[in-house]
Amino acid sequence: MIKMKKSIIIILSSLLLFNCSNSPVKLLEKGDKYIAEFEFDNAVLTYKKIVDQFPNDSLAQTAQYNIAWIALNTNHDYTDGFAILSDLAEKYPKTFIGKSASKDIQEFPKWLMIKSTEFRADTALTDAMNAIDYLTNNFKDNEIIPEALYLKGNIYLNDLKDYYRALNIYQEIIHKYRKSNFGPMSQFMIGYIHANLQTNLPKAKIAYEYFLQNYPEHELAPSVQFELEYLGKQINNIDDLSSRTQ
Repeated sequence: MIKMKKSIIIILSSLLLFNCSNSPVKLLEKGDKYIAEFEFDNAVLTYKKIVDQFPNDSLAQTAQYNIAWIALNTNHDYTDGFAILSDLAEKYPKTFIGKSASKDIQEFPKWLMIKSTEFRADTALTDAMNAIDYLTNNFKDNEIIPEALYLKGNIYLNDLKDYYRALNIYQEIIHKYRKSNFGPMSQFMIGYIHANLQTNLPKAKIAYEYFLQNYPEHELAPSVQFELEYLGKQINNIDDLSSRTQ
């Protein structure tokens, strides 16, 4: 009988230890440790245990929030990450996590723009393009779209040397966002590509003249005027330019 009682006590103690090790707090600490060790898949699995086993615990919101940002920051899965943030913001509008998710949603286009720029700086051009495409496809009315398209055009132009696709992007900006700050910059780049990279002087002339007609007071106007003045001439044959550089 005494041995049986000891066995029961041992079993109960083991169950208590097991339950403590699988409490929401302990699981959250374990998931956070995985993140610190860059074991993101294990972190997600651990956070999901909180959501599945303790759905009504407030820490389940924290776990979901962490899962969302692993999807966004690490896996670059903008669809799933944004969906989780949206769900949190809708279900828990008055909690800290719900309010944080709501704020993240409001700033999401700007965050995507920052990520695109960072990807480009790291020469992760495919990731940069994917972030831009998600932004332009899902937030079409956002004021940041012209800037995102301009960055995409610059990637095609300067990083990928794909002048035709760069032209298409700049022309899209002119067509849809001519009055934005990136309208005149895009028009200038169209003329620049035609003049200096494709040596299509008639098209360059048209593009530059269009610029001066529509943006005569823009800070790039003097540069456009200079390009027009010396269009098709060799730099070493331009006396005025030579005297400036001496």
